[in-house]
Amino acid sequence: MRSTLDKLVCELFRTPGGYSKDANAFLRHAARAHRALLARAAREGGHRKVSGSLLPRLHALVERIPCQELRNRFLVDPTFIEGLHAAAGDSEVLGRWHRQIADPSVARIWPAALHGHSQLGNSLLALVLRGDPEWQGEVPLQSDLFGRLRFPLCHWSLALSSNAPGGVVSSEELTGSFSRHEVRLSPRGRRHDELLVMPRREWLRMLIDDDERLDCRRIRWPRGERSLRFQRAAAFPGWCVRYDPVFAPGADRHAEMTGGLVTAALNAMAHHSPNLAAEFDAIESSVRGWELAPGADGTLQSFSDPTLPRVMGINVPYTADDQPQISPFFFTWFGHELGHTLSYLIETILFVQGQSLTSRRCEFTETIARYGRAVPVRTLLQIPYTHLYEWVLMIEFLEGGFSALPWTICEDPVEHVEEIRAEIQETFDRIARSVPLSDAGRSVIARLRRLYSDVLARSKQVV
Repeated sequence: MRSTLDKLVCELFRTPGGYSKDANAFLRHAARAHRALLARAAREGGHRKVSGSLLPRLHALVERIPCQELRNRFLVDPTFIEGLHAAAGDSEVLGRWHRQIADPSVARIWPAALHGHSQLGNSLLALVLRGDPEWQGEVPLQSDLFGRLRFPLCHWSLALSSNAPGGVVSSEELTGSFSRHEVRLSPRGRRHDELLVMPRREWLRMLIDDDERLDCRRIRWPRGERSLRFQRAAAFPGWCVRYDPVFAPGADRHAEMTGGLVTAALNAMAHHSPNLAAEFDAIESSVRGWELAPGADGTLQSFSDPTLPRVMGINVPYTADDQPQISPFFFTWFGHELGHTLSYLIETILFVQGQSLTSRRCEFTETIARYGRAVPVRTLLQIPYTHLYEWVLMIEFLEGGFSALPWTICEDPVEHVEEIRAEIQETFDRIARSVPLSDAGRSVIARLRRLYSDVLARSKQVV
């Protein structure tokens, strides 16, 4: 007889595409986990720092949201979750959760990621104004690592930049001042050095109504060392998931072309792998497009971060004559990052139930020859699931002869399939040799081995 834990793991880790008709149920499960996490953090005493003091207020507002569907959307919004991670340094509960889910993370490279004391204010403001559109006062706000001021349940963002070299202003603490008729944004401690002065009515249309059009005639951007730019993430035609290009100084000429490549890949997925495409569209919130040049460690391709689940990053560098430098199999990256997003959310669900996969989550592996570097143990444990998604996509595209792709497959797809399979098997072997697993960890790996066997049997019929 299967244990309660085994049943939960089996329900959470489904065959790729298995959430195509049930994604909302999964997101509701994740929302309940984040609600419980917020409640525990809000109950902690001794809140002295900014984000700590915001937690009880935020929890109270979440509990007052009258619509269950809206509450769930808020609780799985990437900006809200990112704010919880940013507050990990001010909360014992959030600190334990962050270390289990996301450490080592980008915070090791960029310490500002865990000093977002005001980032929860972005979420607080979204709820305050929904509850009382006439509210007046001040609220602390903060841009993210990439200089964007974002709010839950809103597809608009404000890109903060400076005239200094580099341009992007990361994790900038701001103050939002709300009077009867106007909204003013200014750097913290410099209230009269406004970055933006905006009619309150237009702010509400942006933040609460998420209106596609804003009347900019009465918006003022005072000149100074900082500037703000409005940007709205646009839905891919026929999809719910949105495209949100990240404009880096000197590396944003091909944002539309990258968006076209992503659209072509998504439409091909819908044709060849409809279940997995539907799952991607329901689970993921946005695809952020990048144009970063190759570095010493090679070319960054697709990526996601555990502090920002439901957001996929894709990087497409271009040649001097505007040709994209990208694998013909890059459609598999969408499955890979979907697998990561599901893993991040599943691990939060397990955390609130007192479960962790291993005691070594915060450590790194030894150098892995295939990657030429060490990887976090938490990432190693996710590789089988993310690669199962890639594998299923390759199988289903092979079955359809890649007919929906508008480009030619110039590499051997069978060899690519074998590389994916071999990487999964190598990862299972490495986990068995070097990762001490908890009861939950053993249950998860056993489940992933069964899924591997199922996909292998299917693969042998096609390859």
